[in-house]
Amino acid sequence: MVVHPLAARVVGQASRRGLIPRVPTGDRLLADVETWLTTNHPDLVRSTQRSTPAEGDARLDVSLHPAAPALVLTASETGRVGAEADTVAVGPGYHRLVGRILERMEMDLAVSWGRVDPDRPDEPDQAAAVTFADRAATERAYLGWLGRTLVGARAVRAAGGAGVQVGTPDGVRFTFDGAIATALGPRDDAWLERAVADTRVAIDITPWWADATDAQSMLNRALCLMWFEVRWRPPALKPEGLVLDEVHRLLSRAFPLDPALSYPWRAWAEVVGLRSISDPMARQVVARAMRESTDGVEIGYRRAPVTISHEGWALTIPGSFAEKRTTEEWWGGGAGRAITLAAVPTGTAAGAMAAQSFIDQFAGNMGPDAIDHRAGGVMGRAMLSSDASSGVEVGVLEGYSAVVGSGAAIRIVFDDPADWQWAIDMWRSLAPG
Repeated sequence: MVVHPLAARVVGQASRRGLIPRVPTGDRLLADVETWLTTNHPDLVRSTQRSTPAEGDARLDVSLHPAAPALVLTASETGRVGAEADTVAVGPGYHRLVGRILERMEMDLAVSWGRVDPDRPDEPDQAAAVTFADRAATERAYLGWLGRTLVGARAVRAAGGAGVQVGTPDGVRFTFDGAIATALGPRDDAWLERAVADTRVAIDITPWWADATDAQSMLNRALCLMWFEVRWRPPALKPEGLVLDEVHRLLSRAFPLDPALSYPWRAWAEVVGLRSISDPMARQVVARAMRESTDGVEIGYRRAPVTISHEGWALTIPGSFAEKRTTEEWWGGGAGRAITLAAVPTGTAAGAMAAQSFIDQFAGNMGPDAIDHRAGGVMGRAMLSSDASSGVEVGVLEGYSAVVGSGAAIRIVFDDPADWQWAIDMWRSLAPG
């Protein structure tokens, strides 16, 4: 077991069970874990996703907080169980919550977490027998990490660099004014100077500080959703509507527990309106919002363009775009426009594939009307066409871009014929990043 105050990686063994005692299969074990989590922690588990590859261990991804990567659980056919969680972005309270979940899993699901290092699972290691119980050690480690991170951000700013993202999700860069972007909103250079001088000042950017699911943690959880995930338009996909519901539910639970906290009344009222919520709390929110000042920063990074990255390629899109992501493809769209992006590393027996070779192989037959593109080390080729297979004719750009060792394919669909230049500009903006 390796439990660092900022992360956890543990391995264990499932016990035999049933009338005829036997170790459950990996898929069966994770199905039981999934049921146990959603039953015992319904207010914490945002989503779960199970996968069973043809080869290798079964896997369960559990989303517990909008500012944290998923808790990943794996299980083999022999009952070996692994758990991995990166907790640093959310704070000490979240780290210790993950610990309590794993410790309860040991008791309730008969999974014995071994006192071993996951990198050497067959070697007993008593020094690795660390628990989540030491709040002081967790707090010191977190504040140490935060202090070093803020010092690094200040150095970037002093050198004339752009704003730095701290504790934000992987795969997306936000557009913001200020020195740093955090899960609870941007902070300016003056705040950064104060926080570097006294790391405890920086606690107000920590989504989950206390060892409790209290009003502040619920308010902060809702703020993370508002800054990271809300698109600030009527929901186009079911998950977007569920995010709005989650924001309202969290804030509605937090307010009676501590009405004195600083609630985002105007943004909350906007969520209520986008989702057409009409319960008593929603009516109170709208009334309070009307009395609030319109000064200050509007909550929500996705009110501005964002830059997504997929397999080493970056693309700047409207923040309001809906998104779906798999290991193979990224998709984004909205308002009569949609983009699908895929990318792969490229190579030959002789080494990394040249950009021109990738373009020749995948876009060599586009014909004389193909559009070529060169910018820095990026080479590209694309073709505009139309597609009426759905019964409604739409414009389509099929494009490819490449650098040495990596290639990307992009498909852009647009309803308005006048958007052809937007589609070309979007393809041309695709670059490594």
